Amino acid sequence: MKMENRHIPVMLNEVKLHIPNNKKLNIIDATFGGGSYSKSILENFNVSNLIAIDRDPISKIFAESLIKKFSNFELINGCFSQIDELILNNSSCKKNEFDIIIFDLGISSNQIDNPERGFSFMKEGPLDMRMGNSSKKVSDIINNYSEVDLANIIYKFGEERNSRKIARNIVSARKIKLIETTIELSKLIKNSFNTKEIYKSKIDPATKTFQALRIYINDELNELSIALDKSIELLSAKGKIIIVSFQSLEDRIVKDFLNHNSGKRWRSSRHYPELAEDGPITLKLITKKPLRPSEQEINNNPRSRSAKLRIGEKIN
Repeated sequence: MKMENRHIPVMLNEVKLHIPNNKKLNIIDATFGGGSYSKSILENFNVSNLIAIDRDPISKIFAESLIKKFSNFELINGCFSQIDELILNNSSCKKNEFDIIIFDLGISSNQIDNPERGFSFMKEGPLDMRMGNSSKKVSDIINNYSEVDLANIIYKFGEERNSRKIARNIVSARKIKLIETTIELSKLIKNSFNTKEIYKSKIDPATKTFQALRIYINDELNELSIALDKSIELLSAKGKIIIVSFQSLEDRIVKDFLNHNSGKRWRSSRHYPELAEDGPITLKLITKKPLRPSEQEINNNPRSRSAKLRIGEKIN
């Protein structure tokens, strides 16, 4: 099956600047997507092994050309929260052998631009949003969860201030007819805002609610927290973990992870409630503050505008 990769990699040049070019490398691309990072790295660096991971079955299609061209490339289909098991059970590499681990946490354009996946509030499609093989779809949540649970999900994972009104409108609408498509849901959300709110906002009214539902259905924040913790043991001495995040919830987890593991005093986080204030010193912060995309990149690819790049290096 042939499918065009529409995804434009974000901050690719900045990522490549932090990859050493003076030795053979073992690399994990933990979020393969359409393969743009993997392809560029394989073409431009001395790679011993590049192992890519992606939970979305469609990633196999985008990996076909790389598998044919590069004998040192391998794709593993699975959740990156199982990064240690996936790597150690499916490759010849062992713990402490990886020079680079990359996480690009943005949703792939190949997912957004396919209406059948249900990720976009701008295109008519079923309310799905599954990244992997989960049996539960967004339509199951929208049409079955209580008003309180819906409001909590939309507020917690979308940071949406109108969450209660949106949830109330969803429950009222589904009493008349089940909500089945992205456009139906998008219109309901928009009707939860007054004209002044819509006019003042820089984003579509449906953005935060769709984000919340996607994060919830795919358990994205827990997946990320677990994957980051497990990555440290896979890194070699002076190996780098490179993370590109796109929204505040995931960036907060990334920032806390890097601060905690660099021994820096850090604030409490609900994602690490059990940890003490001072963390073990296993990483050195390479980026004191996150790197941001250039103005030129934002102009060429508006989806990059919210990206933040953070990097940690494993201490000997």
